[in-house]
Amino acid sequence: MNALQFASFLRSETNRYASDFTLPDYLYDENGNFDRERTIDLLLSEEYGYVHDEGVEITVEKTKEPAFCVAEKARETIRFRFTLKKGTRSASFPVDLFLPLTEDDNCPLIVNLDFAHEQAHCPVYTIMEQSVRLAHIYYQDVTTDNNDFENGIAPLLSDRNAPGAAGKIAIWAYAAYIVGRFLLEEGYAKKGSLYVAGHSRLGKTALLCAALYPIFDGAHTNASGCSGAAIARDTHGETVKQITTRFPFWFTPAYEKYSEHEEEMPFDQHYLMALIAPRKISVVTAEKDAWADTEAQYLCAEAASVIYEKCGVVGLDRTFGLMKTGDINAKGCIGFSMRHGIHHFNAEDWIFFIQYIKGLL
Repeated sequence: MNALQFASFLRSETNRYASDFTLPDYLYDENGNFDRERTIDLLLSEEYGYVHDEGVEITVEKTKEPAFCVAEKARETIRFRFTLKKGTRSASFPVDLFLPLTEDDNCPLIVNLDFAHEQAHCPVYTIMEQSVRLAHIYYQDVTTDNNDFENGIAPLLSDRNAPGAAGKIAIWAYAAYIVGRFLLEEGYAKKGSLYVAGHSRLGKTALLCAALYPIFDGAHTNASGCSGAAIARDTHGETVKQITTRFPFWFTPAYEKYSEHEEEMPFDQHYLMALIAPRKISVVTAEKDAWADTEAQYLCAEAASVIYEKCGVVGLDRTFGLMKTGDINAKGCIGFSMRHGIHHFNAEDWIFFIQYIKGLL
């Protein structure tokens, strides 16, 4: 069963889709293998944009004060500075690193892009109790969530007047990559246990980050919806028109041409998820989050499973059947949770993600 057949399969099972549509099949090379490089080029040129870091020097500044311990965890702050080699322009952002004092042998490190500084949003104590290392990034410290490309690291990496210019999602993803790379090099993270996570627009960012940068062993995408883990064709949630009207700066300018023309896209979001194969993807959806379209996210995971299977592993476990609210499908390399509640990234979601990547589900 190829990607083109998945759409009709899922539609017939759920009776949800009123119109007929198919998904574009994957790009393959002359040997019949999934063409990763052409797929990346297509997604970047048409949806997310290219980050250009030529001429940018990156330095890392650790806090001079020793790490301190709070509630069974050690905390460090690390600052990443980006400087143009020619010129004086530079920008930096901090990363809070939390290290549990008691670790097991399977202790992963998660780079988390967040909507607030950790005290206001991220359940750090819950995460520490699961014996997980956490690198926490407040995303607007990297660059603001608006059409201003002259603040933070954005002007060093993206020229919005150039074809294929990076949008903010690509810039946030690149920042997470730089953090993850440093943590691997310095031994904070072990090879095979580095992940990236985010919610909503930052769930889109986490998927793109893992897709582009194989140093990550997987991604957690929480309610990422349109332009994230949800198929765009025939969606019952947010559309390309709606997202590019409100948030054009998240994407490269070319993406807007697919507004109300999703069927003309030579790709869909299963391409993005497939780029992570055979690594792990954890997807959380919520019962009352119609805007992010749970069914479209499930369809995306189904379609991405074609490439996982070509890699010799199970993607989404298709023996599980259709999901109900409260179900967890976590036997394959794509784990899927459909919980009660609304559009949010809560402690329940974190525990699902952590237990999934630790193989406890």
